[in-house]
Formats: sequence, structure tokens, C-alpha cells
Amino acid sequence: MERIGEYLIKRLIGEGGMGKVYEAEERLSKRRVALKVLHPELASSEEGRAQFIGEMSILSRLDHPNLVRCLACSEHEGKLVMALEYLEGQTLRELLIKRGALPWEEAVGVTVQVARGLAAAHGQDPPVIHRDLKPENIMVLEGGGVKIMDFGIAKVLQAMSRHTTHSVGTLQYMSPEQIDATGLDARSDYYSLGLVLYELLAGAPPFHSESPRELLNMQCTEPPAPLPDAVRRGMPRGVETLLLALLEKSAEDRPATAEALLSALEPFAPADGVVSLSSASTSERAAPATASTQRRVDSVPGVDAAPRPSLSEPLNTVQLIERARADGTQVSLRAAITIILVMSALAGALTLLARQLLG
Repeated sequence: MERIGEYLIKRLIGEGGMGKVYEAEERLSKRRVALKVLHPELASSEEGRAQFIGEMSILSRLDHPNLVRCLACSEHEGKLVMALEYLEGQTLRELLIKRGALPWEEAVGVTVQVARGLAAAHGQDPPVIHRDLKPENIMVLEGGGVKIMDFGIAKVLQAMSRHTTHSVGTLQYMSPEQIDATGLDARSDYYSLGLVLYELLAGAPPFHSESPRELLNMQCTEPPAPLPDAVRRGMPRGVETLLLALLEKSAEDRPATAEALLSALEPFAPADGVVSLSSASTSERAAPATASTQRRVDSVPGVDAAPRPSLSEPLNTVQLIERARADGTQVSLRAAITIILVMSALAGALTLLARQLLG
């Protein structure tokens, strides 16, 4: 089994421009960790190594339910290594690929948890700014919890940028001030969070271009496209108002603090603070109730998929069979008996329930 320092490598989880991530086990404690090994070129300077160790030591002191904990950092044979808590779940990007746009309740539930994690980091002295908040850096756990990953990495890369060709931050989620290099504070992360919230609601980012130059110009000068009517329908006006405030081009016009951001978000958040992410896609959830009724009719054995009773009317066993016969559909005796037994059982259950309620 391959070993890096005190960690036994189990498998490769992923690989990107910054390095590789492994599932690993701490040799002595047997603790399961996610081991992030940065590319050797990122450790090519004393300044870069010092920046890495300093930033990771700050992150190791952050302990919040919505932040992935940095358990340790070290250098091994010229490689910079971070041991992070191991999480079961999927990134927000993976969730978006599977599901597309989320209902506003789920989108806000995710955003609230991310905002709480940002509040914990921004509340440090000095504040810890993420600088590269995006769906790839947000983990959705199996139980509905949300954790932010890779805090401080962009700052480390920026310190090393004079020695490498790695880009700092992700163009699709950069704030205007980050693009203009005019200085950052917590409000830069809020802009990125606004871009993430928009994508959760609409299923696509507000700005998109194949040209990096045009994309940067759009981020700095163009207002976001209005949310689709289907998204706005039924969504509280306060959610849209907050979204537009987060996406203001001037940092001065965005929420000033994490407390202000959370104060605006909390009224729309789930009471238990957990995101209940259903497995159905947006298109499935948007289908009318009659569609599910139609699938139940389809599942009755022996009933052809041709003409059916009006699904706006209550299903009646005799009517269902008689209409199928009138339309020339062949219904077997076995199918008819199955229908009658199912409907009778349902009627009996409803009668018993009514008696209990009235009694």
C-alpha cells in the first residue's frame, strides 16, 4: 500500500489543476481522511511553502459544521500535503448535473448553510476570505448538511502565482473587484455566493461566454439576466431581492456583513437548518399531479395503454373496467379481480380511518 508521510493511501478520489485528492488512513490513529497532495511545482519556492503552512494553520483552527476541517498540513518529499476530514456526499456541481435547477426552498437551504460557514471564516482575526467559492467547492452531505471546501487555497496560489502558470480563482465565479485586483473583503465571497444561488435557481450561471475576456467584461459591467418566469412563480420576492443585492457590481451595494446576509436569508430557511434534497429532477417535480395518477393506471396489469378515463375524475373500479371494454381494450379476468381487490382494500382503509377520526 502506497504511503505518503503518516498516511496510507487507499484510492484516488479526484485530480485537478492544483493536485490530487486521495482517500487515506492515518497510520497510527486509523482515522479516515481526504488527503490533498499539491503539485510539486506549487512548493517550488520558500515563499510559497511559508504561505501554505501559514494559511493552513489558520484553517486548522476553524471548527464549524459548515466548513470542511483541515486536520493537518505537512511537507513530504517536496510535496505539500493537507489532511482534511473525509466526507460522504457529493459536490454541489455533481448535484446540479444530476438534478438541474433546484426548488427555491432547497436552493435557499443550501445558501443559508454556506453563508453560515462564510460567517465563521470571515469572523476570524484576520478574516479568512475564500476567494474561489463555486459549486465544485461546496459539498452536500448525505444527511442534508453542507460544507465549504478549499478555504484559503486561492490565496496560497496567488502567493505562488509568480512561479507557476496556475490561474487564481475561477472566472465564472469571480467578483468584479477580484477581476480588477482592487482589493478584496468578505463581500467578494458574497458576490460569488450570489452567482451560486442564481445557478441553483435557474440551472445555469447568469453570465456565460466561450471568450474569457467577454466573460470578465460581463461580470464587471452587465446585470444578470432575469430569472425564468417558471422560477420566479411562487418564489418569495425577498429571495429575488437578496439575490440581486448579492450580485451588485459594487461591493458597497452588497450585504455588508455575514450577519446582514443571514438576517435576510433566515426567514426563508428550513426551520431545522437541514436541506431536504429530494432525488427527483425539476422536470419530474414540475409534472402535474395527473401524471403520477396516470403512471398508477399504467401499472395495472392487463390494461392497455390506449384510451383511459379522464384523470380529473375520481377513479371508479367499475367505470375503469367498463370504459376499457367499451374502447375495445381487452381486460383479463385476473386483471379485473386485481383492480377490484386493490380498490376494495383502499376503501376499507379509508372507512376505518374515518371511523377513528369521528370516534
